[in-house]
Amino acid sequence: MASSLEKIQFLLSNFLFVVRSKSFLKLFFSLFLFLILPYSLIVGRMIYREYKDALDWNQRFQLIRIQLLAIDIENQIRETLEKDFSEGNSNSFSLRSLSELKSLCPNFILENQFSYQILQCERKGILNSYFLESKGSGFRLHTSAFLEDALLLSSFSDPNEGLFLLNQAGDYGISGFIEDQFLVSNEWKELVRPSLQTNSNVPTLKQVEKEELGYFLVGIPLYGMPIHLFVVSPIHLVLQPILDSLQANLTTLVGILTLTFIISIVISLREIESKQKLTLILNEFPYAAILYDSLGEVLLENPNIEQTLRLTDVYLYQEPLKTWLKKEVTLFLNEIKNQSKTENHSKPNGQNIKKDEFEVMTVTGEILLLEIVYQIWYFGEKNKFASGALLLIQNVTKKHLEFEREMDYAKDLQKKYLPNQIQLFPRFDYEILYRPLIQVGGDYYDYLNLGNNRFIFAIGDVIGHGVKAAMMMTVLKVLFHQITRTETNPEMILLKMNEGITSHFPDPYAFVPFLFLLFDLNENIVSYGNAGHPGMVHYSETERNCYEKLNPMFGMLPKFKPKVLQFPIQTGDRFHLFTDGLKDVENAKKEKIWDTELLSFFDNMKNNHISLVKQELDFKIRSFSEGKDLLDDITWIGIDII
Repeated sequence: MASSLEKIQFLLSNFLFVVRSKSFLKLFFSLFLFLILPYSLIVGRMIYREYKDALDWNQRFQLIRIQLLAIDIENQIRETLEKDFSEGNSNSFSLRSLSELKSLCPNFILENQFSYQILQCERKGILNSYFLESKGSGFRLHTSAFLEDALLLSSFSDPNEGLFLLNQAGDYGISGFIEDQFLVSNEWKELVRPSLQTNSNVPTLKQVEKEELGYFLVGIPLYGMPIHLFVVSPIHLVLQPILDSLQANLTTLVGILTLTFIISIVISLREIESKQKLTLILNEFPYAAILYDSLGEVLLENPNIEQTLRLTDVYLYQEPLKTWLKKEVTLFLNEIKNQSKTENHSKPNGQNIKKDEFEVMTVTGEILLLEIVYQIWYFGEKNKFASGALLLIQNVTKKHLEFEREMDYAKDLQKKYLPNQIQLFPRFDYEILYRPLIQVGGDYYDYLNLGNNRFIFAIGDVIGHGVKAAMMMTVLKVLFHQITRTETNPEMILLKMNEGITSHFPDPYAFVPFLFLLFDLNENIVSYGNAGHPGMVHYSETERNCYEKLNPMFGMLPKFKPKVLQFPIQTGDRFHLFTDGLKDVENAKKEKIWDTELLSFFDNMKNNHISLVKQELDFKIRSFSEGKDLLDDITWIGIDII
């Protein structure tokens, strides 16, 4: 018994949970608004029109029918009176004097203008209804049986209706209601009294109520007789088809309502089950997560950024973080919609569409760094348009501090592997500008004294950024130093560098653009070796040259035939060596500095000292980018021959 009660309570609690859920209420009221309510309005209007039409038809029908009934009953009365008089029927008898009539019929009132009356008379100790016929000074009484038959058997009457006749005064009449012993009840007399007419033969119709039932009451005076005929029709007979239609439509409406209720529960159960699964998933996240719909409203959320830190405890720009997130996610969803329209496809590529980091303040005044990842989601694989956005909020303060420490360490380490001061070489005046994308980068630069009046300047660009690229850059330096320690032939330097990178560099760092200038002051010749590097700009006394990429980048091919350019060293020559990070500097209009201004800048600075060129180049990069983030590490070496 207890287990059954627990099951019932469990089912009842689940049922109440479902019907109180927002998903059920939204779905049920949506179906009610767009299905049940329109159906109700259409059916109600139809039934109302049927009701009005039925009443109008009944009024016209009853008014015509009662006139036919009046003519029929009056004809029967006259035929019966003539037959009784001619045949001397026992149902009638003559009276010779007024006193004799009054003795039998104490309620008789002499009315000279009328020849016929309905009376109640007592004969042989029996009180009965009679029809009085006046002829001059004589009178003849007829029993009311023929009138009762006329009211019951008229061809113009309906078995479900009632007919009765009333005298002119309305105080006595003969009825077709058997249960009333063919007498008009006092209640009916009171109900029909307002319909009695004295100076008109026009039929009347009105609605009356008796014993909480409604009736149509139609009345008309008989022509030439001081008698009124009344027909009583139950309203429900006229309205029965309408009531049947109403009942059928109400049954259908209740069925639709029940079906809507069941469908809403079933769909809501599925949605609630899905939400419960999503809630479990969100709650399993080690950080806060919020699921928004396409309008930016919160569907589900895990508000815990950490065990002791919630979204409600965090403020950004002096407002609650959740308030700010709602604005941002609305903008994000609008951007996705606009992107889908402009790019002529529905689903943008990628999942982590947007990532931000913000410093926020807790209610205790602590400053934290939060990482917020915006990701669109779809309700099903076949959905073409975003159903909403998923936001993941993570406290990355500790990670950021650890990253900063690692970057400081990597920066110090890279400083040890990159030349940190200018060496004095004969006939050379040179400067270096190095700007990594982050604190450390993959760009490599170097300058070495190879001995015997030979000097080499080199630039390389390991693919990637950050610590990993910086580590591979150190490997590149070690390899370059090992090769140049024993090898001064430019072609062999190219071949051995390619072999070393192919053998020792892992993917995706196995491709390295590289460029070097090897100056031989004994021969007064410079050798230009380029392995897939953007190149350099060379100013001589008479011209400016931008040399091409002579060889594939290191690691591209296992073997290749090296190409090297050689030209004489002349006093006043200037060389600009740089990585592609300098060429790719962009402004807000996405214009590249190489395409628009870099060569002009070098031309204009041709006669300035190389140290001033470095300062102005650094300023040029900052002003041209207009505060926009750099796209890559930047390294530049400027060399003047003196």
